[in-house]
Amino acid sequence: MRKKLAALVLAALCLTAAAGAAAGERDAEAPSLYDRGLEVVQVLSEMAGSEEYVDAFASDSDIKSILQDIGGGYSAPKAVYALSVADAEMEQLAVLIGLELDDVSDELKAFLMQRMLGSLTTRANSLDGAQTLAAASICTYAKTFVDESAEGDVIYLYTYDGAAPVAVTFTLGEDHTVTASGVFVLCDDFACGSAEEIADFFDYITVDVAEVQPEE
Repeated sequence: MRKKLAALVLAALCLTAAAGAAAGERDAEAPSLYDRGLEVVQVLSEMAGSEEYVDAFASDSDIKSILQDIGGGYSAPKAVYALSVADAEMEQLAVLIGLELDDVSDELKAFLMQRMLGSLTTRANSLDGAQTLAAASICTYAKTFVDESAEGDVIYLYTYDGAAPVAVTFTLGEDHTVTASGVFVLCDDFACGSAEEIADFFDYITVDVAEVQPEE
């Protein structure tokens, strides 16, 4: 079981992107992380709904079928949850998959921690098999912006009625930059009706989950 988990997490690490670390105070007129994530969701929805886009990047009929089943319904989320993992938990996960973080530079350690966070949703897709993982990897989108209020790396999970949830991973970089990377969560067994259900899904690591409300 430990070897299988390590293999899945290592594979997921290869499919995620990340940056560095920073924090500060956000301009009151700048979009919140909640709104930035919605922008990512809309691009992903457009990708999945574009027959031309899907045909250009998916040749397998089964993969195309998965993407076609994603559907619309991305105008307003049912609920949004923030997922974060304590550094100590990340370090334990690193040990589990064979990464010795004590032997690397601080910069590389920060990079690996961010990639492990992003791998959580990638691993969820991998549980449904290679075709689901491939379909999710076709519809990915990332954008970088400045947000001096961002305080740490976090995943925002956008859930919808009748549509696949979307995970947007926010990772901090230099000079208050933030990279938002979005992907559909297509795993059939991924329960996301409450914060408790989401936390329970990640049974191999402690994930802190809290519902996020849009800013007025």
